[in-house]
Amino acid sequence: MILDEILKNLGMMINEFAPFLILGFFISGVLSVYLTVEIVQKYLGSDSVFSVFLASLLGVPLPLCSCGVIPVSAYLSKHGASKGSVTSFLISTPQTGVDSIFITYAMLGPLFAIYRPIIAFISGIFGGSLVYFSDDRKNENVDVECEDDCCNDDSKSKIYNILNYGFVKLPMDIAGPLVFGLILSSFIMVFVPSNYFNMVGSGILGMIIMLLVGLPTYVCATASVPIAFALNSSGFSMGAVLVFLMTGPATNITTMSVIYKILGRKNLLIYLFSIIICSIGFGVLFDLMFPGLSVVDNNYSVNHILSNNLKIVLSFSLIIILLNSLRIKYFANSKISNSLDSNLLYIDGMTCNHCVDSVQKSLSKINGIENININLSDGKLTYNSSINIEKNVAEVILSLGYKIKN
Repeated sequence: MILDEILKNLGMMINEFAPFLILGFFISGVLSVYLTVEIVQKYLGSDSVFSVFLASLLGVPLPLCSCGVIPVSAYLSKHGASKGSVTSFLISTPQTGVDSIFITYAMLGPLFAIYRPIIAFISGIFGGSLVYFSDDRKNENVDVECEDDCCNDDSKSKIYNILNYGFVKLPMDIAGPLVFGLILSSFIMVFVPSNYFNMVGSGILGMIIMLLVGLPTYVCATASVPIAFALNSSGFSMGAVLVFLMTGPATNITTMSVIYKILGRKNLLIYLFSIIICSIGFGVLFDLMFPGLSVVDNNYSVNHILSNNLKIVLSFSLIIILLNSLRIKYFANSKISNSLDSNLLYIDGMTCNHCVDSVQKSLSKINGIENININLSDGKLTYNSSINIEKNVAEVILSLGYKIKN
């Protein structure tokens, strides 16, 4: 039956990548504690071309989506980072991350898992360098010592922060898109015959198709992997799949509008040009180096490392983690926010838990504000204040690159 085939594909994919994704969650939690925004800013504050290199390097392992990276980039720009380094960070960071690298290894093979972050790194340097050398106005911001706690809460233990970010906050960001990607992939594998797109999926034509699909679409780096797996199974070359994996996570309408606001029209065009050129160029290069390679050729498994019983346990653990994240995201926050009936605003543009943290911690710096609560699903912001600070609240929200709904 068709339903049995869909469920079989779902189970197969979850069983293969669950061990790697759980490990990726843990390492991402460690990075969230020890690789803070302040540390990134420390090395990106200088107005030199070397900061472009460092921005791309530091951005590769960070598990931030294309919208989650926006408030971090706004912070870096505000605190002295050059436009070149900010662009480099904006390009390399959303394309990959520790969690997406591990799931790429599990589903697309070790070769692709190595190639993907390298290309993200190179494309970040390419785009950042173009902005750096073409920008007539060097960074006018003054590097100041920041007192904001943008990434983690030092009032709790590091172990708590690692586990909370890795297994609660990060899964909240990717659970919905990942589940959607898995279901979509299963449907593609069942209803689209193998190699159905072989005639159009190879060469430049296939890459242009993936470019047109990926540029306006929002899909995080981790959730894009199951879709890429199904696309390759249906006939798109690995080079064409790479185009989708680069453009899907790095570009979407919301991100581009905010980049326009932060960096200007010229640098936005450079940003898009860099991603398009690098994705097509490195997609062609991959197909030339490894002609005809597909996911079916990656006949490897973690069975030689983990027992099948342990893989099943980890698969159920991952399902529990994702379900808990969906519960918190769509139910727990709604109950809390509805209990407050004081000042009310609706924020437009938040797409992940990092966006919520950035807004909440920035608002907490305003004198006279308390009981801040933000619901990610509908953008609802409620807070209590003894004085009229609505203008200050609006200014903070707009400075982070978000909009206020009417």
